[in-house]
Amino acid sequence: MQNHINTIFFDLFGVLLGIDQSVVVQYLSKLTNTPYLKTREITMGEPYMQLERGEIKFQEYIEDIRTLLPNGDRIDADRLRDIWMNSKVGEMPVVSLLDELQKKYAVWVISNTTEAHIKNLQSQFVFLNSFNGLVTSERAGTHKPHPNIFKFALEEANTDVTSSLFIDDSFSNVESAENMGFTVHHYTDYQKLEDFLNQILGA
Repeated sequence: MQNHINTIFFDLFGVLLGIDQSVVVQYLSKLTNTPYLKTREITMGEPYMQLERGEIKFQEYIEDIRTLLPNGDRIDADRLRDIWMNSKVGEMPVVSLLDELQKKYAVWVISNTTEAHIKNLQSQFVFLNSFNGLVTSERAGTHKPHPNIFKFALEEANTDVTSSLFIDDSFSNVESAENMGFTVHHYTDYQKLEDFLNQILGA
């Protein structure tokens, strides 16, 4: 039914690239008595992206999530730093789906990051050079979940919302895209995404 999709937009951090977030999120979820998905949304949301872009230091990141998480004052900076340092940034399982998807669809990235950061990542992760295009918030002049970044991405990809699928691990980003008319998937688990793609795309 949904096979009118011709363009797939992926979020970058938390879907294609990331630390082993489950270890960090699980630790903070238990520590602060906060549900896993809510913890993930907060700790891997905008504060994490600011950290990734080099806009804030790790200590500032900790202060931000202490404020945002219930019982955040329980977070010990040194303990969290130790867990974090043992969780290297790497490719996430979703990357394994890209080759097949790229045979049938235009595949793009929409990321809240800078052009310099993307170029640096492209030198580390070869798969990032295979996309039809990468839209950064710097180039779009606005961040997800603002609708203008999605409008910019649609223009860049020369497509429209009814032909587009958007996948992100942030609920607010997914909600914003869905409100615009995108077919969407809120990424929480690799197997759920694979099942979703099989259902939607018959992939």
